[in-house]
Amino acid sequence: MIITLLSHQWRAFWRSRSAGKNLATQIFIGFVVLYLLACALALGLSLQHFLPRFFPGQDIIRVFCSLILYYFSVDILMRFLLQELPVLSIQPYLGQNIRRRQLVRFLNVRSLFQFFNLLPIFIFIPFIVTVIGSAHGPLVAACFIIAIIAITLFNHFLILYVKRKIIINSWWLVGFLGVVGILIALDYFHVFSFRALSASLFTILLQSPWLCIVFVALGVASLVNNTQFLRKNLYFEEIARRGRQRQSTEYAWLRQWGLTGELVALNIRLIMRNKRTKAVVLMTFVIMLYGFIFYKPVYLKSEHMPMILLGAMFITGIFIMNFGQFLFAWHSGYFDGLMALPVSIREFIRAQWALFIAVTTLTFVVTSFYGLISWKIIPFQIAAFLYNIGINSVVVIYFSTRSYKGIDLTRSATFNYQGTGMSQWLNILVVLLAPILLYCGLAWAFNNWVGLTVLSLLGLISLLLQNWWLNWLTDQFQARKHTILAGFREK
Repeated sequence: MIITLLSHQWRAFWRSRSAGKNLATQIFIGFVVLYLLACALALGLSLQHFLPRFFPGQDIIRVFCSLILYYFSVDILMRFLLQELPVLSIQPYLGQNIRRRQLVRFLNVRSLFQFFNLLPIFIFIPFIVTVIGSAHGPLVAACFIIAIIAITLFNHFLILYVKRKIIINSWWLVGFLGVVGILIALDYFHVFSFRALSASLFTILLQSPWLCIVFVALGVASLVNNTQFLRKNLYFEEIARRGRQRQSTEYAWLRQWGLTGELVALNIRLIMRNKRTKAVVLMTFVIMLYGFIFYKPVYLKSEHMPMILLGAMFITGIFIMNFGQFLFAWHSGYFDGLMALPVSIREFIRAQWALFIAVTTLTFVVTSFYGLISWKIIPFQIAAFLYNIGINSVVVIYFSTRSYKGIDLTRSATFNYQGTGMSQWLNILVVLLAPILLYCGLAWAFNNWVGLTVLSLLGLISLLLQNWWLNWLTDQFQARKHTILAGFREK
């Protein structure tokens, strides 16, 4: 049955109208994957030479053991951002004499063909075979390999389960990111150490290789959990019920703000119902964790202050940068109809601006807890926040009026650069470099506080002039309206 279902997927690929374009994309992605796997293999073969250089005087096997959990922690985050759910049009098969367990088995097997499942094999197995196998024997090396594969499968099916739960209930997204953030914070503040935990776990495996059964049990438990979830949801009535739930999402509480509120609700529905827009939201939450990278104590010295500002601009303004650069392109599939409605483009832009401010404010409030690292971070956060909602929001909307490429929201977000053009790259450069250069000039001429004060005042003044900005941006759109519409119609 698995072979039959795979043949159906193969035929569907070749019979689609965009088969040629999809084939070219898959060939390109294939070359990229092969290149990355070759780099991973080279890294795996070189670990025995690199580890003594970075950790002089330490046992390289223990160092290797201490890094395994770090790798799989990053692996979880990368899978969460990039790993796709296996897709199969279920409804035609549910009416046939096909067992649900066969469909579930197919989905599980198909999902295994992932780049992330191959990567640890190419990185870890060369070191395990050449170093651990030589020092502790083939049995220990074999058990190590089994443990690595088991953890890989655990991560794989765990992320599939979490992503499916997020589709049903968005609070799973909050919970998952909250757990990740807490664990990173605990490691950052040395409440406990991932490295010490990893070293302890896998050093024990060297002495008692039979304990790899524990990791196998975790992998099997993750697979069983994912399988049970799929079996419970592969029913006609479950699919229909979820469809009705999606249609009933009206966000009535936004109506109190009139047309602006309704347009904001339209954007929220668009974000929650499409893969690529969901990826933008996920990226926003993940970037919030970058404070542990940018806000290091070493950067709090005066000569490194621009790095703090760059982190603050990036963390508080990532939603404006990512979502705003395709502001009109997100709606390209029905933009002709939107323009035919009695909705002024000024109100449409105002709604986008309101969404920017709401999400950026939420991001600013949550990331203000980085002030626990040092109070000096807070002024940078405030300056970046005000500059982002006051200046960068205007810059992003302006550049979006010069973007004429539409976006197909039904396509996956992974390796998808549809809609990306020169205006997007210029947009990012202006949004990030302009405030950094302005701050550096003022900090050099006066001091850091003058630079932060000027950035904050510019943002506040721009907010006070929002009606003038809205009129100007509306004129910019109207001047290029027909060019934008013509570009969106091209497929």
